[in-house]
Amino acid sequence: MKFKNIMLAGAASIALIGAASANTPDGFYLGLAAGANWVEDVNSAPGFFANTPEFDTGYYVGGTVGFKFDFNLRTEFELSYRSNNYELFRTSDEGDVTALATMVNVLYDLDVGNGMALSIGGGLGLARIAFEDSFFLDDRDFVFAYQGIAEFEAMVDDNVGLFVGYNYFVADNFDINIINSNSVYSDNYVAHTAKIGVRYHFYTPAVVAPPEPPPPPPPVAAKTFIVFFNFDKSDLTPEAQAVVAEAAAAFKSTGSVSIAVVGHTDTVGSAAYNVKLSDRRAASVKSGLVANGVPADVISTDGRGFSEPLVATGPGVKEPQNRRATIDLTGSGT
Repeated sequence: MKFKNIMLAGAASIALIGAASANTPDGFYLGLAAGANWVEDVNSAPGFFANTPEFDTGYYVGGTVGFKFDFNLRTEFELSYRSNNYELFRTSDEGDVTALATMVNVLYDLDVGNGMALSIGGGLGLARIAFEDSFFLDDRDFVFAYQGIAEFEAMVDDNVGLFVGYNYFVADNFDINIINSNSVYSDNYVAHTAKIGVRYHFYTPAVVAPPEPPPPPPPVAAKTFIVFFNFDKSDLTPEAQAVVAEAAAAFKSTGSVSIAVVGHTDTVGSAAYNVKLSDRRAASVKSGLVANGVPADVISTDGRGFSEPLVATGPGVKEPQNRRATIDLTGSGT
């Protein structure tokens, strides 16, 4: 009985440790279990009162095929075998009692943790009770059986769960003939079973599509600033310096990633001279941007001379709006 108490206490402790919220998988499953079995003392048969069997601790093996529904109810078919040795009181005769049972069980799973379930339920079925010894008993009987079940299961991966459990099993009112006697040994077979087992769930985890990446930030619209110069000059006037500072501030605040500076001239002078003058004007604007905190490596410069006038004129015309440099902010930051 000491071993029995230890087994039962251990199973109860594991169940309580797990008590806390999700569940075991829905669908079909197969289970295998083994454990210790204890048979309660039975009444003496007529003419057999001095020879009541005393049962030793025995064993249990069983298998189940079941299905769990999505509302935590499951049904299963169980085939089990129990065996215990016994001694006949005041004799040296020893024997064996076995219970082969087919049961249909119904259990309800309580959510007790992530991938864990505490189950309670019962079952009905048929049992073959057999007594065999060399002196008094050698017979078997098929009787109605029922049982109560408590189990705790914890999943070790998506498909495999380990469980411990307790079964209170009763085979009702067996009749066993006594050897060389007209007497019949009648009683109930009552057993307590502590078991441990493994259960395979035919479960396929749902494939979760990865979240869509966030949309890229919208590109920063190109923005253009125009710096004007005095005739035949490339240095920045106070007004030009203010425009350059404004362009630098816009670069920093809008997330632009590049700046293109293009210098232009009016139509006075030769084409070669004006290309060089437009290059100097673009370089002056770049220097002003760098002085206002814009990295030099993001600024490109070019000089177009008088090839792209803002105001169309003939040659040799001092048009102030053509003496300019454009600052174009493009691209987007991250």
